[in-house]
Amino acid sequence: MGEVAHLSTDGTDGNSAAVIGGTVDSASLSGERPPTREEAEAILDRVVALYQDHAAAANPAGTHEISWRIDWDSDAVSAHVLLKPGEDWTIEVSKGYLTASSMTTEVFALTMCHEMGHFIGGFPFKTSRGGHNTGALGTSVSSEGQSDYFATKDCLPRLWANETEANAAAFAALDPSARERCTTAYSDLASQQLCGRILLASLQTGRFYEEQAVLQAPRELVYPRFDTPDTTEVAVTKEGHPAPQCRLDTLVAGAVCSVKATGTGIPGFVPPYGEYSDASEEDARPFACQTGPGARPRCWFQPDTVVTDCSELGQQACVVEDGVHGVRYCDTTSGVSYYWCFAHEVCKASGDDFADCYAPDVDPEE
Repeated sequence: MGEVAHLSTDGTDGNSAAVIGGTVDSASLSGERPPTREEAEAILDRVVALYQDHAAAANPAGTHEISWRIDWDSDAVSAHVLLKPGEDWTIEVSKGYLTASSMTTEVFALTMCHEMGHFIGGFPFKTSRGGHNTGALGTSVSSEGQSDYFATKDCLPRLWANETEANAAAFAALDPSARERCTTAYSDLASQQLCGRILLASLQTGRFYEEQAVLQAPRELVYPRFDTPDTTEVAVTKEGHPAPQCRLDTLVAGAVCSVKATGTGIPGFVPPYGEYSDASEEDARPFACQTGPGARPRCWFQPDTVVTDCSELGQQACVVEDGVHGVRYCDTTSGVSYYWCFAHEVCKASGDDFADCYAPDVDPEE
C-alpha cells in the first residue's frame, strides 16, 4: 500500500519581492504571477530530470523512477510526495496549489525542489514513518527542514545554473546587505548572482509559508525577514514543518552553503534506514555545512539529538496498565510516549502491527 509521505499546504496570497533586505517594497510586487500550466509542467519536468539518476541508482538499482502528476480537478492547496515499494517516487500537485494567489514561478520552482528533497535530501529523515521507511523503497522521506535546505543548497543551483540573465537581474534587485551574504559566500560573480536569485525566491517562499500558516491557524500576520532570524533552539531535531521564519532561515543557509552534494547517493541513507542514528549523521556530514552561515539553523536541527533505541520495543504496541488499554509509541528522536484509550475501548494490533484503540467488537482488519 502506498504511503502519503508528505502533505503540505504551503501557499499564501503574498507576492514576491524586488527589493530585499529586511523589508519588502510592496509597490514592486504587482508584476509577479503564478506559472501557466505549460510553465508548471516544464518546471516539474526539469526538476525530475535532474534527479532521475539518483532514483535509478537507489537500491535495488534500476527499479525506481521519479514521476509527477498535477490534479487539475482539485482546488486544495496541496503538494506532496508518494513512495510505493517497487513503483515510482511521485510528486503530486493540486490545481489549487498552482493557482494560490501568492504563487509565482520562482516559488513553484523552489517548492518543487523542496518536494524533490523529500526523496533525495537525505538525513535527517522522518523517523516517525517507521517500518515504511525501509531499504525496499530505495530512500527514506527527508524531514521538512532538510527538504528546505536541499531545495536551495542543491536543487535550485542545478536548476538555475545556466539562467544567467535572470540570476543577474535578481541579484541586482537585492539590497546591499542581502547581496553581501552572497558575495561573502562565493568568490565568482556567476555564483553570487545565482545565490542572489535563490535568496529572492526564498523570501517570496517565506511569505508564501507565512500566509498559509495564518490561514490554517489564524493569528497576526508576521512576514519572515532576513534580519529577524529565529533564535529558538530545539532540544531534538524537528521532523515536521518549522515556523515560517525558521524556514526562511533554512532556505538562506542552503543558498550560502558552498558544500554541494555529489554523486547519486542519498546522504545518510544507511542502516538502520530512515532512523536518526550516528551512522546516518556521519554518512551525511560531508554533504552539508556544519558551521557558519550555511549550517542548518538550530530552530529545527539539533546535531546532538539523543537517540532512543526502539529495536526492542518496536514502533508501536498495545499496553495495559491498571486495566487501562493504550498504545505505546517509540520514536528514535522523541523517545517513548503513550496514548491511552477511552474507558469503553481496547487496544488491538492489525496484521501490519499498526496498533490503535477500538470498540471491543471491532475487527481492525476489516
